[in-house]
Amino acid sequence: MGGLAARDYERMLDLAAAVMGTAVPESPWRLVAEELARSLGGTMVLLTDVNGPAGTASVDAWAPEWIGSLPLNRLLRRGLEGGHPLPQHYARTGDQRPLAVTDVVEMSVWRRTEAYATLREVVGVVRHIAIPLPANERGRFRTFVVHRDGGDFDDRERSYVRRLQPLLVSVDRFVRQLADWGEAVREEPRPLESAAEAKLTPRELAVLSLLADGMTAEAIGRRLGISNRTVHKHTENLYRKLAATDRLTAVLRAQSLGLLPSAATR
Repeated sequence: MGGLAARDYERMLDLAAAVMGTAVPESPWRLVAEELARSLGGTMVLLTDVNGPAGTASVDAWAPEWIGSLPLNRLLRRGLEGGHPLPQHYARTGDQRPLAVTDVVEMSVWRRTEAYATLREVVGVVRHIAIPLPANERGRFRTFVVHRDGGDFDDRERSYVRRLQPLLVSVDRFVRQLADWGEAVREEPRPLESAAEAKLTPRELAVLSLLADGMTAEAIGRRLGISNRTVHKHTENLYRKLAATDRLTAVLRAQSLGLLPSAATR
């Protein structure tokens, strides 16, 4: 098993810091895609969302920037219809492990698919490794896929994506919770401006919205993929910034600032 270098861990920490500081409601996925391209020598990195083999399919983020000039959704659909082994495997098994194409089928089998021919013709890449994210529905799968040409992914690179996956899962939960918060306060006046004036970070907003739902620190930690200690740290910061000494006061103060929907609305 190839070992990870100190620089690999530094990259993960740098990525975590950049993602958690991403402004609301900007998506952090572009930063993740760019980091995956750098770390794994990717020619193209896509975050895909597929709802079953014959369902909807979309590309939600990509790197490098020029890839956006391609008809990505159409390319994704052609890959699915052309028998790409990775989405077939994930849809059929519900597997959540990061896998390369050659972990699923022999290279000789992969070369005979229409998906192989399409990707080689359009982008010039035939090596792929996928990093799945949790999906809310059975048969639906969301994955980062790193595409490149040349040699297959080595042990160090596979170890890197396995270590990185829990961070991406945590980011995904964080993004979803912020989306839920944005939906809940959409009728409130200036929620983003109020959050900026109170100097609340995106992660603190996510914790605040769950505190308002009455969730315990343990439940919040499970929802966001963080430790109880981290939850308590965010809660302390919320109390300080909202001039509160307990959960109820913090929630009422946040409601008065338009950071949470009013009690009647909730």
